[in-house]
Amino acid sequence: MIGLRGVEVAAGDFSVGPLDLDVPAGEYAVLLGPSGSGKTLVLEALAGVRRVRAGRLLLDGEDVTQLPAERRKVGLVFQDGLLFPHLTVAQNIAYGLGAAWPGRRRRSPRPEVARLAAETGVADLIDRRPATLSGGERQRVALARALAAGPRVLLLDEPLSAVDADARGSLQDLLRRVSVDEGLTVLHVTHDLGEAFAVGGLFAVLVAGRLQQVGAPHDVLRRPATVEVARFTGARNVFEARPAPGDSRRLALALGGTLRTSDSAPAGMSHAVIRADDITVASLNDLCGGEGDTLLTGRVRRVTHAGATSVVEVDVPPLFQAVVGARELEALGIEPGSTVGLRVPAAAVHVV
Repeated sequence: MIGLRGVEVAAGDFSVGPLDLDVPAGEYAVLLGPSGSGKTLVLEALAGVRRVRAGRLLLDGEDVTQLPAERRKVGLVFQDGLLFPHLTVAQNIAYGLGAAWPGRRRRSPRPEVARLAAETGVADLIDRRPATLSGGERQRVALARALAAGPRVLLLDEPLSAVDADARGSLQDLLRRVSVDEGLTVLHVTHDLGEAFAVGGLFAVLVAGRLQQVGAPHDVLRRPATVEVARFTGARNVFEARPAPGDSRRLALALGGTLRTSDSAPAGMSHAVIRADDITVASLNDLCGGEGDTLLTGRVRRVTHAGATSVVEVDVPPLFQAVVGARELEALGIEPGSTVGLRVPAAAVHVV
C-alpha cells in the first residue's frame, strides 16, 4: 500500500500539495496530469530522493518519511532507463541484486538474472551494452534491474515517453503482467491519457500541484470532478451554465441555449461537460431524439480530420464539437458552412 498524508513537496518556487492519497496493495495506479503539474516531485518524494516539506509517506503501513532511499524497498524506473553504459545487460540487472538493501538474503545472481531477463524479454540481449539497444529494450532492462532488488513498491516515471509506438504496446502489456506476477503495488507517472488507460486500474489526477480527482479510469473520464480534470481528459465541450428557472435538470448556458441533464445542477454558476463522442450529428431531416435528449441545430464552422474520425465544430451557439466517423461525414455531406442537427443525450451532460 502507498499512502500520502498531507504531503507537501517543493522545488524552487513551485510546490505540490498538500496531498492525500491511498493506493491499495497490489493496485496499478497512475498519477496522471499535464507536464509541469508536479507528478515527478511526488514520485521522487516516495523514492526518498527528495525530502518532503510536510506530511507523511507510508509504504505497507510503515512511515518511511525519514528513511533513506536505500531502506525504503522501492524500485524506480525513469523515462530514459539510466542504465550503466559500461555494463552489459546481465551486469545491469545483477546490479539490482548487488545493491539490495541490508538484510536481503544474498543469492548467486546468475539464475535470478536469467529469470528476470526472460521475464522482461531481454534474454537474447544478455551480453550487449546499452548503446546497442533500442529505447524499448533499454526500458525492459531498467525494469528488470528494478525488479532484481525485490521491491515492495514499483515507481515508474514516464517509462514509455522515449519509446517508439511499435514498442509501447508490448511494454504496456509487460508492465501490467509483471505487476500481477510479482504482486507489486505500482505508481506510474504519465501525461499520456491513452497510456494511462492501457495500464491503470486507479487514476489520480494532479493538476498545478493539486490532486483533483482519484477514482476508477471510467469514472474520471465520464464524471470528472473539476473543470481542469474534464479538459485534461479530453472533454471538448465545457460550458458555463446555471440551472434554468424552475427546472434543476435543465441548464441555461452562459453563451445561450439550454441543455437537459440527468444530473441535478447546483445553485449558481457551474459547468456543463459533454464529451465530443457523445454528441450525434445528423441531417436536419433525420434529427430526432428520445425523452431527455436535447436537439440543436447549427452551422458547421470547421472540420478537422484525424484518420478514421473527424472533429466537427458546430456553431449553435455556443460552439459544440462532435466526433464523426469518415463514412458518416461523407454520407451527411458535412463541410464548413453546412447546417446540421445535434442530439445531446441528457446522460451525456455532466455538471461540474
